[in-house]
Amino acid sequence: MMKNEDEIEINLGELFALLKAQYKLIIISILTMSIIAGVITVFFISRKYQSTASIYPKPEVTEGMVDYTQINANSLMVNNYIEMLKGNNIQSQVAESLGITTAEVSSSVTISNQTNTQIISISATTTDPELSKNIVDELVSTFKKEAKDTLNINNISTIDQAQIADAPVSPNLKMNLVIGALIGAFLSVGYLFIKFMLDTHIHNKEEAEKYLGIPCLGSIPYFDN
Repeated sequence: MMKNEDEIEINLGELFALLKAQYKLIIISILTMSIIAGVITVFFISRKYQSTASIYPKPEVTEGMVDYTQINANSLMVNNYIEMLKGNNIQSQVAESLGITTAEVSSSVTISNQTNTQIISISATTTDPELSKNIVDELVSTFKKEAKDTLNINNISTIDQAQIADAPVSPNLKMNLVIGALIGAFLSVGYLFIKFMLDTHIHNKEEAEKYLGIPCLGSIPYFDN
């Protein structure tokens, strides 16, 4: 058992020695993959822009007092509102109004409810910052109209208007550079590890003694001319 453990320690030591000796290869691989990731990010991945609006179903107020029954009703209706916003009925109207397809609207839109609130966030992410804003604005407008016409609900308020984004939300250059560096490190270390495991050469007299099981009586020195 001790022999196996010693062999593992020696092997790990040799592996670490190989990695240390080949540190230039690892660094070059990391830099190369980082540069490739940066080039792909900057020149080949489309930038996407996001606009977001927030709406809120206001509780009804009676004689200066908040109607808590209405608050509870609003809380229960939030999921219904979200499903309406995600539904084909509203999104197809938005698509028709903007001259795009329903699939484009559906793929770009994200609807969510902020935790522990009744606030609904409506976001659109596209390659055109103005289109992203227009989709959100049209969604909010169409939803309010549908809520009023079909559910007789008039208390939906917009608390945050959508804005035209001045900076893209993706791709993330820094993150992609880090990912490229990790891939470079993984490839170079993986290559060296496989090379180490497949190497069956005898490199010194210690390895010869270990492989043959007999002591080495002498060695011929190597002179590099």
